[in-house]
Amino acid sequence: KCFTEKYGTHQCVLAVREALLKELGTVVDDLVIEQVIRTGTADIGDKYLAVIRKAAGDYIKEIFRKLREREYNPELMRLYVVGGGSCILKNFGSYDKDRVIINDDICATAKGYELLAEQKRSRKGGIV
Repeated sequence: KCFTEKYGTHQCVLAVREALLKELGTVVDDLVIEQVIRTGTADIGDKYLAVIRKAAGDYIKEIFRKLREREYNPELMRLYVVGGGSCILKNFGSYDKDRVIINDDICATAKGYELLAEQKRSRKGGIV
């Protein structure tokens, strides 16, 4: 089965921003948050880094909760993670690396839709 949930990088940035405001009363530039999400670290104070990491980790836990609601069982199936949001999973997730396949090409989703459109066009004789 294939599902799409609105749990991407932007939503993670929003959750991290909210956590920083709630816990430290501070607004941190989104570029700094995005750097931590992409790489796992940034040249910022430890307390800010800790809040960002915790919020990103909580975000990943929420994604896995949503997956379990969709009957995902890592012992019975593989999980394929596609696109730019996969860096959140790689940097902050706890998962079985043998059962989770990550394609971190940020254009992967668009390429998939392009392939589907091409297949549809070829079945309909060139009309999408």
